[in-house]
Amino acid sequence: MLLIGEVSKISQVSLRMLRYYDKAGIFKPKVIHEENGYRYYTADQLDDLYKIVELRDLGFSVAEIGTLMGEDNKGKYLDAIGKKKRELEAEVSEIQTKLKRLSTLETDVNTNEEEILRKDVTIVLKSIPNKDVISYRKTVENYFCEEMMWGEFGKLLADCEVSFSNECFSLYHDIDYREENVDIEICLVLDHPLNRIPEGLIHRQVIGCDKAVSIIVKGPYENISYAYRKFAHWLEAHEEYHMTGPTRQICYVSPVNTDHPEEYVTEILIPLSGS
Repeated sequence: MLLIGEVSKISQVSLRMLRYYDKAGIFKPKVIHEENGYRYYTADQLDDLYKIVELRDLGFSVAEIGTLMGEDNKGKYLDAIGKKKRELEAEVSEIQTKLKRLSTLETDVNTNEEEILRKDVTIVLKSIPNKDVISYRKTVENYFCEEMMWGEFGKLLADCEVSFSNECFSLYHDIDYREENVDIEICLVLDHPLNRIPEGLIHRQVIGCDKAVSIIVKGPYENISYAYRKFAHWLEAHEEYHMTGPTRQICYVSPVNTDHPEEYVTEILIPLSGS
């Protein structure tokens, strides 16, 4: 049998951590000498110790490891691994989003206001006609969940005689910017009646308006923030107008159509009140 010091050297796990695992009940010595209290382990136990170290490195808690080490069910073990993979993928996505935002901030620092106003952004006044749509509306965690909503929408529409080749747009119903609990409705314009509306979807008419600002943004989605800043100057210069109603966003060229963000074309429609 192996002494705890020998196990520590062979496994490259500190004595402190071995005692911690013992106290937590996830890696206990095979024998504790009654007279001197020495801990003894078998070589076979090292397989469990390596598994514990691997799980800890991958972010599993001691409680989770304790459950898995005592679990003979391969299915439950794989479920736990799958869940951890999804958690890590979500963390990676969040980090990637933050990196993009840092790049945008870096660009902002090096961009003066005149350059921002020269961005490839077009602002015009137009009317918005009524639209007959099938829509999917949810309150989601944040704005980045919209991509997930489009995926869910597509699955619900899978057996309907419609496709995303029709005009699609998003409606943002909150009257202000929300850090969480965002009310988003995504819409597909219908060009013919549907025999059946899938559960979870709505068939309705989205009412248009006589006056709205249309902002055409070319290039990556990061340019949308510049577009809004340019719109702020436009709104300040047109004091007779005020923003009203849900903002609408239409992606004419998006990641669905191209792998090159510089080719994106997005329209933002902001209803206006006033003369």
